[in-house]
This record gives sequence, structure tokens and C-alpha cells, in this order.
Amino acid sequence: PMSSWTLLHTADWHLGHTLHGHARAPEHRAFLDWLVRVIVEREVDALLVAGDVFDARTPPASAQGLLFSFLAEIRARRPTLEVVLLAGNHDSPSRLSAPQPLLGPLGVTVVGAAVPGASPSALVVPMRRGAELLGAIAAVPYLRPSDLAGVGDGLDPGRLGAATTALHAEVARAARGVAGAGRAVVG
Repeated sequence: PMSSWTLLHTADWHLGHTLHGHARAPEHRAFLDWLVRVIVEREVDALLVAGDVFDARTPPASAQGLLFSFLAEIRARRPTLEVVLLAGNHDSPSRLSAPQPLLGPLGVTVVGAAVPGASPSALVVPMRRGAELLGAIAAVPYLRPSDLAGVGDGLDPGRLGAATTALHAEVARAARGVAGAGRAVVG
């Protein structure tokens, strides 16, 4: 029998956000502390952060420090947790993806951008518990016109919409292929 798994889906952290000139770092820290407790108490297998990890394309070092501290703490407290970070419209795809070589060995997968012409399977993240395949995540980040083949400047909403829909369908199909029969696909 196939194992069940628990996924916690969240988004829009907006680390580094200020409100009327006041830093929200204490609120963000409280949220991340709460999130660690929930993940540990509920024995979560996978955490999906679906965009807007940061509030700005060039987040302050303090916001990056919050993210990295959270990832280090959650790895220490829940070593088997798989984390998937997707870039949102507030995130810089390249900046978010830059630490991937360091984060990958810690069970963190960062998907900053879709690459035009790349295989849809490049946006599929298999979810595992040890060697056991649990399912797959269709990890499509926020799509910019430059991420999609054949949309030109992206000003034609029909072409942009059709290309976005087609990419989502291709990635979902690839994720079902990776997951195999009877396993969950999240996307």
C-alpha cells in the first residue's frame, strides 16, 4: 500500500514588508515560529510556499536572514521535511534561486522561473520520504511573459492566457507521470 503524506501549503509571506514605515519583522518572526510548531506537531512531510516569499525583488538582508533561519530551524526540528519555494510576482526569480546549491541538500527546492522551451518535467518536484515516492508537486512559479515561448511582449492577453494554460496542463501531465498511479499530485 502507498503511504499517505501531509502537505502544508502557504503563500504570500512578504518577508521584508514595511507598513507605514514600520518593519514587520517581529510579525514575520512570530509567524515563522508558529509555522515551525505546526509542522513539527502535525508531522508535516512537505511545505509548499507558493510565491511572494519576499515583499520586494531585492529584499533586505534581514528578510533573507529570517528565511534562512527558518529553513535551518525547520531542518533541525523536522529533518525529513521537503520544502518547495516558488517565486511569486514580488520575488526576483534569480535572487530566490541563487542559494539553491546550498538549499538543495537541506531538502529545499526553489523554482524561480519557467524556462521557455524546457521540458515541463523541469517544473515537477517529486515528494519523497526517504527512498519512498509519495507523490509530486507541479511547481509552477509566477509566470512572466519572458517565461513563456511564443507570447512576444505579453501584451496580447489571448496568447498569454493560452500559453499559460498550456504550460499548466503540460506540467500537470508531467507531474502525474512522475507520481504514478494512485499517488497525489499537487499543483
